[in-house]
Amino acid sequence: MRSRLAVVLALASMIALGFYRERAFRAAEAQTGAPAVEGRYDPVNPSRWFRGALAWNASPVDLRFLNKDDRPAGRRGFVKAVGDQMVFEDGTPARFWGGNLAAYALFTTPRQTIAAQARRMAQLGYNLMRIHHHDSSWVHPNVFDAKSKNARRLDVDAFDSLDWWIKCLKDEGIYVWLDMQVGRQIEARDHLEFGAAELLKTQSNLAGFCYYNPDVQRLMKEFQNQYLSHVNPYTKMAYKDDPAVIGVLLTNENDLAHHFGNRMLPDKGNPFHTALFTKDYKAFAKEHGLPESKVFQTWMAGPSKIYLGEIEHRFNKALVGDLRAIGVRAPIATTNYWGASPLFVLPSLTDGDVIDVHSYGKAEELSLDPRREPGFVHWIGAAQVSGKPLTITEWNVPYPTVDRFTSPLYVASLAALQGWDAPMIYNYSQDKLQQPGGPSEWSSFFDPALTGVMPAAALLYRRGHVSPAKKTFHLALTPAQLFDRDLSPKTSATIRTLVEQSRLTIGLPAVKELPWLAPSKPPEGAVVIDDPDRDMLPQGASEVRSDTGELTRDWNQGIQFIDTARTQSVSGWIGGKELKTADARFQFRTKKAVVALTSIDDQPLDKSRFILVTAVARAVPSDKNHTPLLSEPVVGTVDLKTEVDDLELLALAADGKVVSRLATNRIQGVVSFTLPAGRGTHWFVLKSRPSEAKPTPDQSPQPASAPL
Repeated sequence: MRSRLAVVLALASMIALGFYRERAFRAAEAQTGAPAVEGRYDPVNPSRWFRGALAWNASPVDLRFLNKDDRPAGRRGFVKAVGDQMVFEDGTPARFWGGNLAAYALFTTPRQTIAAQARRMAQLGYNLMRIHHHDSSWVHPNVFDAKSKNARRLDVDAFDSLDWWIKCLKDEGIYVWLDMQVGRQIEARDHLEFGAAELLKTQSNLAGFCYYNPDVQRLMKEFQNQYLSHVNPYTKMAYKDDPAVIGVLLTNENDLAHHFGNRMLPDKGNPFHTALFTKDYKAFAKEHGLPESKVFQTWMAGPSKIYLGEIEHRFNKALVGDLRAIGVRAPIATTNYWGASPLFVLPSLTDGDVIDVHSYGKAEELSLDPRREPGFVHWIGAAQVSGKPLTITEWNVPYPTVDRFTSPLYVASLAALQGWDAPMIYNYSQDKLQQPGGPSEWSSFFDPALTGVMPAAALLYRRGHVSPAKKTFHLALTPAQLFDRDLSPKTSATIRTLVEQSRLTIGLPAVKELPWLAPSKPPEGAVVIDDPDRDMLPQGASEVRSDTGELTRDWNQGIQFIDTARTQSVSGWIGGKELKTADARFQFRTKKAVVALTSIDDQPLDKSRFILVTAVARAVPSDKNHTPLLSEPVVGTVDLKTEVDDLELLALAADGKVVSRLATNRIQGVVSFTLPAGRGTHWFVLKSRPSEAKPTPDQSPQPASAPL
């Protein structure tokens, strides 16, 4: 993802090309529909709302125990892709709940803060961080030495920051994902031989051009070799040899088939690259008996998409081969399924060990009717190619989206249902990690509406509280369906109506012009369907329910229910309703919120002696767009069926210290409590009274340490 400035520059570049990058509009998109629902919320009340409930440098709960078998990260050996799963070298299934560390967070965060923040990430439940925007031209400093006459000389101090981050993350059991190319801008001091003038006049000048320009490919190979062969003095390992690195991305948000293929057209003012394109597409058309005019039309579905997939494949083969030649063992992703792409971008993504996807949501995702329009989770599901793990290096429903608090549990629950791997919110931080001056679209580390729900989401996802889907549906596509139409969640009812019900895999066909593309095999026992336009919901339905019965989204009410043995929650427009799950009843006055009961001791909720209670709603700037954020109290009652007689309700401060204790009475097998309890918090635990044997730090979370 880009900074605000970079988004504007990228948008200008895309408009010049005759199309736009949809992600440039995300800030506006996030507020889509807000006027229609604004009146449903209560007014913001600064005198009653909580001020600074979430500290930037502390965690209200401590989930470090989740990482106890992975300290330091990498001790289980390298992660590898086995079928559609990621597993450790020792055979243990790998499950990652992650975030992004980007740009200024990497290079300007004080050294002593880095170790403290790595600890905080583990406390919040993270076990993966992606290193992003390390090379971007708008970030100063970055990995390239700005003082050198040669742009390819790397910055020693920047690498020292990265090395220390990786060391501290590893110490906390947090794994690392590394990108090779994100926002690097080719400069005159790169001394490019071919097409330099065309690149130097263009923003985001590797995008698209790198697939044709051999000089750019040479620079990319040179950098990935330098980057991954660098020896971290704190771990004594080169990045390529470190088993804590669980993923490598060749190039970020950079494809020809949907976004950047038009850059080579004759009317775009790039004659050197146009000549390369023209010679190549004509040879491809002749070799395969395709009409030249159709192969030329990069903006149209049809033969051009087959050809562009071939060019992407050649590039991928060269750069992946180079990585393997230098000894990289981590799974590799080529680029991403992103920006409202049709499915014809998928074939070349299979050159990687994993398929990676980016998807961003907007307001009122829980109220979307999947028969009519896609939500951001449907775009994620559309990238699940059969036989490949699916990683999600970017997802978010970003600030200032008013109901962003509904998204962490929504993503975690569907990732568990579908078997998606490694969801990573964009971002944990893109800014220097310090007391923030104001809210940010690109940093969530101090936002109670997102980070406040992360511990509950991490427990649900990493401990398997949501069962995998019972059924699998395999959408087997023909070449015509894949290439001759703009097939995507926007146009496919089958994708939209299946993702929240049962497991969905996409089947790519054999394509005679692409002999390297292996046709996808259906998963064992899958129901094979060949119609992408089929409504898979019962007639007249106003809700979508998982085939396990554990997840339900009622789009008329705008509510998601999670109802499992170890997590039970309600999320969305819950105010003024009596909502029930198997063991709980929720009655809340707050119009829109998420309330979750999550077992910490891994026992069913009705037997658990240690339950995390999360109650989060809106968060807004305190005044004039400043921090600390004000967060809305979530007001209501919870009734929980339990076999445990001696539960206390403990209110947790921002640093995890207990600020109040409330004894509960179990009456006819039910414990009832009212929220909020305690002073200004959204986090509570129901815990067996101290007379019980105390859990050890490796068994369950303790109060978080004092402010870091």
